[in-house]
Amino acid sequence: MKIKSLFLPVRLVLLFTLSISFLYGESIKEINLGILSLAPPTKTYKSWKPFAKYLSEQTGLKVNIIAPKGFKKLKKMAVERQVDIFYINSLIFYKLKTAKHAVAIAQMKNIADEITSRSDIFVRRDSNIDTVSQLKGKTVAYVSPMGAGGYLAPKAYLTKEGLQPKEVFTKNLTNSIYNVLLGKVDAATMCGVNYKLMSQKLKTGELKIIASSTKYPENVLAARSGLSLAFIDNIKDIVISMPETEEGRIVLKKMQSMKIKEFILYDERIENLTKELLMVGK
Repeated sequence: MKIKSLFLPVRLVLLFTLSISFLYGESIKEINLGILSLAPPTKTYKSWKPFAKYLSEQTGLKVNIIAPKGFKKLKKMAVERQVDIFYINSLIFYKLKTAKHAVAIAQMKNIADEITSRSDIFVRRDSNIDTVSQLKGKTVAYVSPMGAGGYLAPKAYLTKEGLQPKEVFTKNLTNSIYNVLLGKVDAATMCGVNYKLMSQKLKTGELKIIASSTKYPENVLAARSGLSLAFIDNIKDIVISMPETEEGRIVLKKMQSMKIKEFILYDERIENLTKELLMVGK
């Protein structure tokens, strides 16, 4: 009886392991989840831990959170298969996809219930700047040169307005707000949804929004090239169906501070927005 009781679990584990190999291919032993974020790595790990745990429970595979330092590092890790899936902004995804290093898994829908967003351009209330035309010859702070909402969209908007203000990069949202408040720059810009979230944490009463950019696509959950379609489709089904389960809803609620409401099917036609912005802003 003892031998049988020991043998049964081992057999079940073997069958489970074989099913995982059949679904994902023998090379997938665990999932490396890359999160490209301006936040400190410790904060990134904490913010994404519930999602990684949920994904692990649904796939039966260990999920490791990796926080690459910058676009070049993420690209290198994707090419060298050091990350399997990654959460990135739409500009970076477009560049990786164009270079055939990534494929889309799902589109993020933000807490405003949209798959697109706009960037807000803001100044101090006492700056006597009321329109973007008054930014001529001024200094504008962007978040990152690889940002969709933190650079590409507002840059394209100002370019369309015939403006080429001096550029500085703050590397995070908090710095952008403080640089305006302290008078280090004349204006700054960031995703409008993020600006509202930051306004709940920081005192922004001394600031005012003078314009908003045209729309740009929200972030994307993507996979590196070379992974099996079965693996990608399974991850897609898991993340898109999160609102349908209690566990999934709990995880998504925790992700709202990162402006994430849910994940939906990716429609590549949305890339036309990025192409148009690149034509104007670069």
